[in-house]
Amino acid sequence: MTPAPEELPSSPAQEALWWIQHRAERKDLYNLTWRLRVNRLDRAALAAAWQLVVDRHEALRTGFARRGEAVVQLIHATGEGTLQEVGWDEAPGDRTPEALLDDVAAQFHAAPFDLESVPLARLALVAAGPVEELLVTVHHSILDGWALQLVMDDLKAAYEAVLERGPGLDAAQVFPEAAVPYREFGQQARTGPRAVSDRAFWTGQLRGVKAAALVPDGPSGTHSSGAALRHRLSGGARAAVAAVAQRVGCTAFAVQLAAVRAVLARGGASGRTALGVVVANRMSPEDQRRVGYCANTVLLPDAVTDDEGFDDVVGRARDGLWGSLPYQHVGFSEVFAELSAEDRAALGSTPPVLITHHGGIGSGLSLGHEPAQLLPSPSTSARCQLLVGIFEEVGIFEEGEHTVLEIEYDTDQLRESTVRAFLNDIESVLLASASPGVLVRDLQVSSRSAAGVPALPQSAAAPERAPSSAEPAADVLAHWQRVLGTDVRMDDDFFDAGGHSLQVLELVALVETNTGRQLDVAEWLDEPTPRRMAELLAPAGADAPGSGPAVARDSGPVTMRDGEPGGPHLHLVHGAGVGRIPYRALVDALPADWRVTVSEDDGAGATTVESEGDGADATTVEAMAERYLEPLLSDGRLPDLLGGWSMGGLLAHAMAAGLKRRGHRCPPLLLLDSPTPGAFSDPDRGDLDAFARNVLRAADAAVRPPDRLHLEQRAERGIGVLAALLRAAGGEAPAEALHARYTLHARHVAAMSRYRDAAVADAPGLLVAADLTDEDVARWQRLFTTEPVTVRLPTDHYALLRGDAVRQVADLVAGLLPATVR
Repeated sequence: MTPAPEELPSSPAQEALWWIQHRAERKDLYNLTWRLRVNRLDRAALAAAWQLVVDRHEALRTGFARRGEAVVQLIHATGEGTLQEVGWDEAPGDRTPEALLDDVAAQFHAAPFDLESVPLARLALVAAGPVEELLVTVHHSILDGWALQLVMDDLKAAYEAVLERGPGLDAAQVFPEAAVPYREFGQQARTGPRAVSDRAFWTGQLRGVKAAALVPDGPSGTHSSGAALRHRLSGGARAAVAAVAQRVGCTAFAVQLAAVRAVLARGGASGRTALGVVVANRMSPEDQRRVGYCANTVLLPDAVTDDEGFDDVVGRARDGLWGSLPYQHVGFSEVFAELSAEDRAALGSTPPVLITHHGGIGSGLSLGHEPAQLLPSPSTSARCQLLVGIFEEVGIFEEGEHTVLEIEYDTDQLRESTVRAFLNDIESVLLASASPGVLVRDLQVSSRSAAGVPALPQSAAAPERAPSSAEPAADVLAHWQRVLGTDVRMDDDFFDAGGHSLQVLELVALVETNTGRQLDVAEWLDEPTPRRMAELLAPAGADAPGSGPAVARDSGPVTMRDGEPGGPHLHLVHGAGVGRIPYRALVDALPADWRVTVSEDDGAGATTVESEGDGADATTVEAMAERYLEPLLSDGRLPDLLGGWSMGGLLAHAMAAGLKRRGHRCPPLLLLDSPTPGAFSDPDRGDLDAFARNVLRAADAAVRPPDRLHLEQRAERGIGVLAALLRAAGGEAPAEALHARYTLHARHVAAMSRYRDAAVADAPGLLVAADLTDEDVARWQRLFTTEPVTVRLPTDHYALLRGDAVRQVADLVAGLLPATVR
């Protein structure tokens, strides 16, 4: 039995990040991703090495939960470290490997973490053709940049050990030195004289101070809230930093900090202003080996005047850093709570401009004796207006050392050109500072800045609002146009306008989020237009034209087309994990007088059996077939044709046995690339990897499914990565909707895996094969008293219901009807 996790208090910083995570619109604000260019790693060895690292470090087995008004650490005795893999043998379509990997990295980074689920870290090996990358994403509540470097050093050691000595090692065999746990770090007393005096230091420092920030000039028109830029300092600027540091007697970071302050001061942030500085907060050798979130943010105030020398600004930056050392453990959130209302308003709960010195963190990495190059951050969210990270890189693929400034910025506030100008100003200030005696007034900058928390420009896009109760239609149209990427009219059919099944999930999530109302999707699919959606979303009692009184839906078949009186009736059964949507093109391709109905799985009345191995419930094929037969028999007349695509054909064949038991003659059966009984005996057919491949194939996205795909099998983790992969491939679906579809898909596959002994159908049949093997076809032919007509089309399982293939299928279906019906 797995022991309950140990509960410990969270540090102030961890508690603050927990609250931000639960209140922020973007749930990836405090995701930290290292995107590493690597060289053909051994997947099995890397997966084993990652598990050793998870076993070694408590931080990687730590989650968080709320207990009353407190947030606690949940430290698990064990944790499963999983390596996810996505690989294309060649870059698909017209995209370069680098462009595809850019998209994948950005989407993988953005997938949020559930802070109670461990580990709050994920590893993904992603390849496109010859280019391979390792994506390491962690939540900041368990690791800071310094700690991530320690974790990567351990991963390197573990990977090399597994390569040399084979799998089956334990952490103690690889790491002779015990890890330094995080545990009580940061639990300095929050009460008592020392705590009061420590906070008093900061409240005194920040009294009457305003934040320094750039003047907003956004938005930039992006669909994200943030972006990152990199700038490598020139050799001249690096030499100037070294010269100033020697003159003043300080670190390079004090010079760089002073340059940022000088640019903001010369741009207009006058008076006593503060910059946020992210500090390592590791005061002892033990702390420097500790894996956890130790970093902290402090605000350093200063007043820069035109008449002083730049060296004076550098000297005060040095003194401010040194003077703050005894107090760097005090969390800014605690300080902020004790400031006056005026000071809080002037500084903001998050400093607009943050600067942090990463130094050699992320530099000189390798795996398996091969270099690993840290690439720019894939973040598309911003924690503040500007976050300036300074890296000292040691050349991996080129000689020499380099200073790189990486800026994460808020695209709602700043344009890219504004951020690039800011970086150029830092470069020019550093170059000018090489000469002793340069005055602040001699520094020329183009940036425009101000003292105080910046306000968004009037041109900034307002957040999406819920449709008004009187006029939801315009907002519904806007949501449709966003999803479909084209102009839409009120009576346009969603699918005729180019929509597909996954976009249904995206659209429904979008309108429900922005209206706060739940859409009856089944009702809307009967008439999938913006007008009908607006009617269904109208609040109770609103005068929605044509909506009429609410009508309860029965659980019988849904009608996709009424046809004409006396016309042929085709009844279809759903595929695994889907409903009526895949049949849209087939219905359109059939003659107009045909009536078409579909059985969908709403879960009602399902007979369940215990699933092998995992204790889950699974619906049986026999029970589903019986359930779908009842409304057809009560209708008084059986359909002229019965069938389905994928699992739907299997269910239709099972329904034939039920009709025979009841003494009814079965109509002709239509099996569209349907799996044979027993074909799903492999339990992996229902796992998340198989589901992901199905989703990516069904989406018909711009990027084909990966050739190699291994996702985290825990749905709450793997689904998020699937959603990210789908977005990178040009599709879209909310993780919550994918999770619901996966649950249904897994239940259906479990049912098929148990269905092995099918009765022989006494009915004519048409078998259309695409992905079915010759052995599958032969097996189906033995399950009919009269061998069915068999046609193989040159397409695949999902394309069978699209384009030219579905028109051929429609012609074949029409030919299956008895002459008396035609």
